[in-house]
Amino acid sequence: MLVETSDGMLECLTAGQTGAGSVVLVHGIQGTASVWKPVMGSLSTNRRVIAPHLRGRAGSFSPDTAASYALSNFASDLHSVINTISGPVLLIGWSMGGFVALEYLTRFGTGRLIGLGLISSSPCIKATAGIGATWFKGETSEELALDALARAERLQLTETATDTAVAGSWMSVSMADYRAMLSAISLPVLVLHGADDGECPVEHGRAMAAAIPNAALEVWDGCGHVPMSFDPGRFTEKLNRFILDCERMGNRCAQKQLIFNSVDH
Repeated sequence: MLVETSDGMLECLTAGQTGAGSVVLVHGIQGTASVWKPVMGSLSTNRRVIAPHLRGRAGSFSPDTAASYALSNFASDLHSVINTISGPVLLIGWSMGGFVALEYLTRFGTGRLIGLGLISSSPCIKATAGIGATWFKGETSEELALDALARAERLQLTETATDTAVAGSWMSVSMADYRAMLSAISLPVLVLHGADDGECPVEHGRAMAAAIPNAALEVWDGCGHVPMSFDPGRFTEKLNRFILDCERMGNRCAQKQLIFNSVDH
């Protein structure tokens, strides 16, 4: 599936058929939508699952400048994807994908979103809970490329972003701070984190869940940064339960609104 954005075309992986709603999966800084392949089929029962390759990844367009990979641009691209979908949408962001999701909420609000999943993510990568996380230590483009290669091997990523995309994305992510907006999130939120996450320590997830009014926190012992690879079956079971809860809640809200609209005021 191809989606046209204001800057170029995004390639998206899809699964399932149009049904009661859709789930949009947003990958991390180095990987592509392929990281979701092990779980897309199990998440697509009675709903459509869409996983975009963010700009600079796989078959999506790849700008030449690092500045083009700002979180604001990722959020705008995501908005283009969501605009192709009818009905309620549940948004799931893993790692940097969580930053993209929070940037999306900041710029576009909740709209048709009925729930939010933040997987192995953070509202502020360098400061949350006083425990910083650094995905890359290199300062030059050459050092950053070597760091990115080592990190991709560590996370067992089989398909990766361009060096320019990684550099530009990291420049934006490392400066981002969404802590002030967390208390305003009204959606049901699932924060899922591995207890042994060496890329984004679990304290980031704990602090984020504590700051969001309707957040549920789940921490997996023995799990690192990639829960969907650590235990795909458990991951899809947890997300399916969360998705169903959000869909039921969304249906109840829609029914109440329908009753309200039918009453003379």
